[in-house]
Amino acid sequence: MYSGEIPEDRTAPTDSNYLLGFAGFFVDTCPLPETVLYFGKSESKHSMETGMQGTVYNLNKADIRASQIIKTDIPETLAVGEILLAIEKFALTANNITYAATGDIIGYWQFYPAPAPWGIVPVWGFATVIASTSDEIKTGERLYGFFPFASHITMRPGKIKPGSFIDAAEHRAKLPPIYNDYLRLGPETPSDPRAEDIQMLFQPLFATSFLLHDFFMGENCFGAKNIILGSASSKTAMGLARLFARYAARDRKIIGLTSTGNKDFVASLGDYDETLGYDEINALPTDVPSLYIDMSGNTHVKRNLHNHLADALVYSCAVGISHWDQFEEPGDMPGAKPTFFFAPDHALRRRKDWGGQVLQQKIGTELIDWAKAGMNWLQIEPASGMQSAAQVFADIRDGKADPKIGHVIRVK
Repeated sequence: MYSGEIPEDRTAPTDSNYLLGFAGFFVDTCPLPETVLYFGKSESKHSMETGMQGTVYNLNKADIRASQIIKTDIPETLAVGEILLAIEKFALTANNITYAATGDIIGYWQFYPAPAPWGIVPVWGFATVIASTSDEIKTGERLYGFFPFASHITMRPGKIKPGSFIDAAEHRAKLPPIYNDYLRLGPETPSDPRAEDIQMLFQPLFATSFLLHDFFMGENCFGAKNIILGSASSKTAMGLARLFARYAARDRKIIGLTSTGNKDFVASLGDYDETLGYDEINALPTDVPSLYIDMSGNTHVKRNLHNHLADALVYSCAVGISHWDQFEEPGDMPGAKPTFFFAPDHALRRRKDWGGQVLQQKIGTELIDWAKAGMNWLQIEPASGMQSAAQVFADIRDGKADPKIGHVIRVK
């Protein structure tokens, strides 16, 4: 897929207190049966109301512009040790577009397989246990984690702890455990719903922002004086720009590349020293050592920037594919060879240095500080139901979403 270098060590930590997720977490593919796995089928030990139905949003894996919303029968029974969840709400961001655009190549379709040619996009959100045959997970308990774009899911909790568990479904054993850690929140209604919305919208992305910043600061930004962030209006780029603005030496300049329509918004954030449109790449100085961190995957932009900066480009980092429809093999280009940033690989190093709990606390502290002091621009826009969710997804996919808007879907 990509000519950049990807570290070979892809082992992810299994500590349930570790981070819940990372944008751009690339996984090895492992074949799975083409079956729908939300709703388990096994020997019954618990009966529920008959005739219940849920909904699932499917994408065509070969063309993510094609989709369908289907009705699915919710199981009338659960096997011993299973739980049935009603998904309450989830966030939709450009991160979900990356999941879909790289679903086959990277493996995101494998978390919640569907019959060919369809796939189910994973989402970050909250759910409630509506039925349980588990001795430890009770009906009414609320959870946070990595769910399907659907209304319900059956899980088999394993490694149950007071604050978390994993889904012990057989097909998930070979998938990254970071995506398989579900936080137990108890049955209480949240005292601050906005805090939960921010958690869904930003936590999976800000972890990558933090790790990118830590990596580049540890490398002294490879000597770069200009730090150029592609797709500067993306949440991962905004988080990274904030960290650079807070901690980078002031002789370094933070430059955001974005679409013409988003320039004013990006400039208003206050964390970028300069904001340029994609058509203004030639305004970048060619005599200043520069670092490019690419959240977009836009090959045309990447080629233009490499060709313009040439040897002044001392490091080129690939992170995301928010411009999924403009990604292709870039071929040989002047300047530094593009290198993929594998967030969990760097997280493993920091986990060994600091411990998983300290790493989580550092990321959480920075995100909370940002939420309190630097998110006045954020407008959380709720939508209800799968039809509305499908339209939001399409708008984000097609580049029509307003970066000031945080899209939160209420499933009911």
